Amino acid sequence: MVILTPMEVAMVTIAEKSAERRAIVPPPPRRDDGWWNGSDDPQSLAVPSWQLGTWIGLGTLTVLFAALSSAYIVRIGGERLAFALPQTVWLSTALLIANSVALVVARRLLERRQRRFIRWLFVSAGIGIAFLAAQAITWQIMAGQGLFLTTNPHSSFFYVLTVVHGAHVLGGLVALGRCMYHVRQRSPLSRMRRALGMTATYWHFVDAVWLWIVALFLWTSL
Repeated sequence: MVILTPMEVAMVTIAEKSAERRAIVPPPPRRDDGWWNGSDDPQSLAVPSWQLGTWIGLGTLTVLFAALSSAYIVRIGGERLAFALPQTVWLSTALLIANSVALVVARRLLERRQRRFIRWLFVSAGIGIAFLAAQAITWQIMAGQGLFLTTNPHSSFFYVLTVVHGAHVLGGLVALGRCMYHVRQRSPLSRMRRALGMTATYWHFVDAVWLWIVALFLWTSL
């Protein structure tokens, strides 16, 4: 019979309690797994208020630009465009098309669980900022030609439509920032998918609105 000293008895007791605690309490998740390989959080499947707000915002955006476009067509009454569109308009168009492509690539990489999608989020954000810079240059070119908000109906609606559109581009940059926040917080993969999906949908819509604006002024220049 083995006789244990008081110190050895205490050590055995501590070891047994630690083993019982490990059996009851599950081990913490590994840091290298995180949101990337984790299972979906059932609570994350509920529709958040910001997603509902995005859909409402898209509906509002549709009505707003439809109203502005209708007002422009009625106001000009068939008059041809009073100025030539600056060349930077085509640069802006190319940038937004590239932005949609970048977001499509980002979504595909996320579905494949490739972390390279984060790089494409930054590419999209950079393109959005470049678009706003191109718009600022466009407005400077028009001002240099003596075309201001009150010069004629064509320039008035051009400024109004492009400024309102630029404000929604800022909203798209905020949405991209939210996606990056989810990445930084290691949110569940289902939440990351939904955030990026809604962000891409918003940007595609904003890009389509820009194409409509350009087409509208091209049509009035014929």
